[in-house]
Amino acid sequence: MIIIKVNVVPNSKEGLRDRVRRAWRISQDRLYNQDELMAVYKGEILEVYKVLSYGKDQIDENRVAFEIEEKESDLKGKKIVYKTANPCTIADVENLEFV
Repeated sequence: MIIIKVNVVPNSKEGLRDRVRRAWRISQDRLYNQDELMAVYKGEILEVYKVLSYGKDQIDENRVAFEIEEKESDLKGKKIVYKTANPCTIADVENLEFV
């Protein structure tokens, strides 16, 4: 699962989706077989999305943009311990530490 940590929570679902969908520094090779994206703020899972596709960001070609859609998930609202400085990473959900 792709985990995107945001440092500000937009005030709408559309704002959050727009915030997490583009301009992330991650190798596209690492995204192979990743079909879910989780938006996290201070350890809280705000939303889970289905990744429809990804590719070079149209504004910054050195970054990645995602085409995503919201999906139902039991993870939404849970808190995780996920210590990394990188705002866009990949993790196995089964290995996440929940609070």
